Amino acid sequence: MNDLRTILLPTDFSESARNAMLYGLQLYKGRGYNFVVLNSVEPATSSSSAGMIMNMSEILAKDSLEGLEKEKDWISSLPEAEGCKIETVQMFGEFLGCVNHIIKDKSIDMVIMGTTGASGLKEFFVGSNAASVILEVTLPTLTVPFNAKFTGIQKIVFATDFKPLKSWSHLLFLKEIALIRKASLSILHVQKSSSKISDADKKVSKERMLNYFEDCNCEIKYCENDDTVEGIQDYMRQNKDVNLITMVPRKKNFFEKIFTKSVAKKVAYHSVIPMLTLQD
Repeated sequence: MNDLRTILLPTDFSESARNAMLYGLQLYKGRGYNFVVLNSVEPATSSSSAGMIMNMSEILAKDSLEGLEKEKDWISSLPEAEGCKIETVQMFGEFLGCVNHIIKDKSIDMVIMGTTGASGLKEFFVGSNAASVILEVTLPTLTVPFNAKFTGIQKIVFATDFKPLKSWSHLLFLKEIALIRKASLSILHVQKSSSKISDADKKVSKERMLNYFEDCNCEIKYCENDDTVEGIQDYMRQNKDVNLITMVPRKKNFFEKIFTKSVAKKVAYHSVIPMLTLQD
């Protein structure tokens, strides 16, 4: 757990992006990690003359570089950034393409980014860059709501269906946070009246999970609901002291459901609680 990691911080220079960057620095304070601040610039397109398009592209590029310089100066001034390496990168192209390119080019280990700042999960994610990263990028991703403030990590919820995992290595980020922060870890399972996962498979997965997290202050929690999203929401409503929620987004349709249903009411807990998604 002492590896020097490289964390990607995408930014559009908004207060939401800054809030996420600060949260990430506070979460990993003292670890000496490398942070790459990325701003993607989509080339200007217009039906006007080529000269006008070029001029607009130059303006966007100039603004981007100036913004990145300001962000680097701001991050470097923070006490949480002491011992960290801060690098800025400007890229041209569609956001998700730029993110995937920089992940390979810089050997990124994790992505931390903010949401748009609107209220309710639907407004946070529908059509947003955060949604595309969660659904498409195969790295641990921490999304930080605009209203979330780092006050330490004392209680973590890991929502799981107990489906057998292909690999356990991706859970290292969660285990590391729980151990370093000495946080309690509640493994939450929403029990449905019917399930495609056999009881035997659930039992094996549960035992392996408890064994994997044996060094943590870990417990299994259950709630009954035929709708997973509603089940998680009910649990979070009853446990308002949770600091971080974690999920494994194996199925896109589950997260698409979160992003497209009337989630402003159904999953409003996320408006102040960061979510860590771990790819299996």
